Amino acid sequence: MLLFAMAALMVSCGMNTNQKTPVSNIASVPTETATETVVKPSSERDSYTFSTSFRKDENDQCDAIVLNCQSGEKSQQFVCELIWPKDMDFLGGAGEIEEEDINFDGIPDVQLYLGSFSIDSPLEYYAAFVWDETSQSFKEVEAYAGLPNPTIDAEKQRIVSAYHDLSGAYNESIYGWKDGTMSLLESRVEEAEEDE
Repeated sequence: MLLFAMAALMVSCGMNTNQKTPVSNIASVPTETATETVVKPSSERDSYTFSTSFRKDENDQCDAIVLNCQSGEKSQQFVCELIWPKDMDFLGGAGEIEEEDINFDGIPDVQLYLGSFSIDSPLEYYAAFVWDETSQSFKEVEAYAGLPNPTIDAEKQRIVSAYHDLSGAYNESIYGWKDGTMSLLESRVEEAEEDE
């Protein structure tokens, strides 16, 4: 449970209205384009293109990944602030975008790779943004950014977070969707076997 709390504090995302740096100031902060994907147009959701950029702090470290969602003149911007700034040389695949159906409604959503923030075991984190048909916009899934190693299981319509903690115990949490909200369905911990 402590690891979940630390993970939640480690990475936080939000729309530009909640960020520390106002949107008007982002243009003046050095950024580098990381990736761009284009969806084959067939509906308003499908006309969106996505790009990411890295925001740097005063020490030239990446302190946030900015996701831009664009459809014609309509746009949204999400700023995912990283609690542990990273050297630009060690970002790896951070900033990569995958279009996945995260909430299993048949409409592609957006998953943004935030990077690995662990020392002893591989713990990778993502941000997730689901398409809301009513508002015709993307909505952030706040709980997703704190999940280590999330896997989308489309067949069983669930999201599984599995990892080994520092003690070696295996932790697994399973999440599902109800009324548009991602919530915990079950979790288990298997203690590490002690060496004799």
